[in-house]
Amino acid sequence: MNNKDFYDENHVIFSGRLTQDPIIRYTKSKTPVVRFTLAVNYFIKEQKETLFIPIVAFGDLALEISSLLKKGMPVKVEGKLISRKFETSEEEKKFFEVYVNKVEIFTKKKEE
Repeated sequence: MNNKDFYDENHVIFSGRLTQDPIIRYTKSKTPVVRFTLAVNYFIKEQKETLFIPIVAFGDLALEISSLLKKGMPVKVEGKLISRKFETSEEEKKFFEVYVNKVEIFTKKKEE
């Protein structure tokens, strides 16, 4: 592979369950912003581990999420991983969150 064939891409997909009801707020310019945490299970040598992933959505998607999603619901989210930082009086803190552009609610299939 040479450099002209390489490109950067930031696209993540997670599926899991909401750990709490989504929290909606508005920016100063009245843009809706919703936040929630997604619990994502994975296994290492048959030992279950859980990641808690902070999720953020904006605009119409934020409004839709706040009206449809509830704690415990299984969903799949797609978006991009963002690194943010803020300073306290003692140190600089960094954290990651996922800015989503698509959410899919998993529903149980009806038994026939």
